[in-house]
Amino acid sequence: MSSSARMPRYAYVVGGLVLAVALAMSAPGEYQLARTAGWNKWVAAGMPVCMSVYAVVAVWFTESRAKGEKGRGSAIAGAVGALAMTLAGQVVAHWISAGYMTSSKELVAAVSAVPAIVAGHVAHMVIRAAKPVPAEMAPVVEDQAEDEHQDQKAKPVQPTLDGGEPPVDEVAKARARRRPGRPTASLDEIRDAVKALAAKGQEVNGPNLAKLMGRDRRTGSRYLQRLESPSM
Repeated sequence: MSSSARMPRYAYVVGGLVLAVALAMSAPGEYQLARTAGWNKWVAAGMPVCMSVYAVVAVWFTESRAKGEKGRGSAIAGAVGALAMTLAGQVVAHWISAGYMTSSKELVAAVSAVPAIVAGHVAHMVIRAAKPVPAEMAPVVEDQAEDEHQDQKAKPVQPTLDGGEPPVDEVAKARARRRPGRPTASLDEIRDAVKALAAKGQEVNGPNLAKLMGRDRRTGSRYLQRLESPSM
């Protein structure tokens, strides 16, 4: 399934190369900053991971959160803080190496606090990412009975003249009649809805999928992510 938001493959390769070079250029300054704070050469080698690599992970985590999702605001604040800390560390490290400033007890205290700050924020991100996504609305017996009653009133899907399967478009429409209180759609239902959009010549995106399936825009985008996931 193609999407207009996807970049060509070579763009990902170039982006990965730029990221690798940027991390390599940042490492010496962060290493020297750790040495200035008093760590030995083996422990100081971990400072680039605690600063530049950590900033990349924080931004990555933020971009993986859907817009409007609970906790995305704190994730953005954490990513901005990680980038600010990394930028400040680079500037200070080069000021020291160029002779514009020397170390101080305040600088040593700030650099010493980096691992603890990084560990706390990374733990927060990992725990939040590991939490199961709650169902859109938990179904109850009364809702299911009412849904079945409404489904009986709904116009049945007409079979084809040759006795085969009904058109994909009709199948998707029939499944889209579900109430918002029903459980999350299955992968087969999502695929049928995507085929229905393609058959109509409509762009396959979150809003169009949500409209066809009777869901909100955020849910439609999440359904597309489920189909695009390599594990599916």
